[in-house]
Amino acid sequence: MSYTFSRRDFMKYTALTAVAVASAGMFTGCSGNPNQPSAVYNVNNDSALTFGGSSGGFLGIGASHDKHVLKAGASYTVAVTGALVCYFEHTPVSEGTSDTFSHYQLKYIDADGTAHYVSPSSSFVAAGGGEGLKANETSKVTLTISNLDNNALQAAKNVYIQYFPRHNALGNENDAYSDVYATWDITSVIKD
Repeated sequence: MSYTFSRRDFMKYTALTAVAVASAGMFTGCSGNPNQPSAVYNVNNDSALTFGGSSGGFLGIGASHDKHVLKAGASYTVAVTGALVCYFEHTPVSEGTSDTFSHYQLKYIDADGTAHYVSPSSSFVAAGGGEGLKANETSKVTLTISNLDNNALQAAKNVYIQYFPRHNALGNENDAYSDVYATWDITSVIKD
């Protein structure tokens, strides 16, 4: 028995294959979320992250030319209480993102796998930061977080610094963007 594979059959199966391949991306984990880029930081090198999406799109942030850089030279000093100093450069593609101290947080995972957060407080100081950054202009920030629990950080599996470019949608304070953030694994800074 012979089967003739027509042009119509070819087009139909090609379309079905394309849909199957495109749908496969929906079932992957969140590690590839363009709104939550992450990287492992090395104190000797800059570490740049970019938000996905398109300029002026749904989030108003993102595109291949935005850049959020944790600069080389971050340090952690253990005294009576720990102090972390990080140097950032932010170049957003749209107006309205910010880089004041309230846009950063420290996260660490303890030995049991529980996540702990050190949220912005009087211990956070962002020199050079500002609200409502201009599009395509680079801002430079020195973020200092003091009064850290050194014992907890030294016992942690991983330590991260996170940056939230915008807390709410422009013109709609009820539309929170708490799920849009960049994460740098800074464990090597804390434990070296």
